[in-house]
Amino acid sequence: MNGAAARPRVHVNASDAAAQTRVLSLLRPCGFALAAEPDGSADTVVIAAAATVDEALEASPVTCLSGERSLLLVADTFSPPGVRRAVRAGVRTMLRAADATSAQLGAAVRSAHDGDGRMPHEVLVRLLGTPSPAPARPRPAGPAPSLTVRQSAVLALMADGLGNADIAEVLCCSEHTVKNVIYDLTARLQVRNRAHAVARAVRKGLV
Repeated sequence: MNGAAARPRVHVNASDAAAQTRVLSLLRPCGFALAAEPDGSADTVVIAAAATVDEALEASPVTCLSGERSLLLVADTFSPPGVRRAVRAGVRTMLRAADATSAQLGAAVRSAHDGDGRMPHEVLVRLLGTPSPAPARPRPAGPAPSLTVRQSAVLALMADGLGNADIAEVLCCSEHTVKNVIYDLTARLQVRNRAHAVARAVRKGLV
């Protein structure tokens, strides 16, 4: 890609004036040119900013939710359903606004421009890596197996229908790593394949 040769322009869509002002103030030291409209140029990155990832998605132009436009979601809070909804919409680059710096925002803009997957590690740890609360319905006898943060993240994305390549992009790792994690998961859950792993995880309350 020629991401390094072409300096991206940026258009900011925000759910409110405060979010717009915060993003613009962080962008100012980065030196990006601002686009008045979210045009279809390959060199324009649209930043959708809001308090939550769901609100950021709502603030995103429809044309950016196909995976064919450079889109960066900036939000304070990331719910697992919101993150999965964003991934299904083709979003690969997200940034926590609460502790973002100008340098981090600039790097995220370049990642979105270049088509790289970039998601804060703490989002994966706190959200995708945290098993869902135990359901109220009766569960099969026997304790649920403990999973690592990465195993929980891969399992959550598998349950949402993502393939190995998409999981690798979201978690910023190789497909080989994803395959190894899935192999370990099948052994840990004592299952035969991916579908069986997701079914067992649902019954155990792990997703």
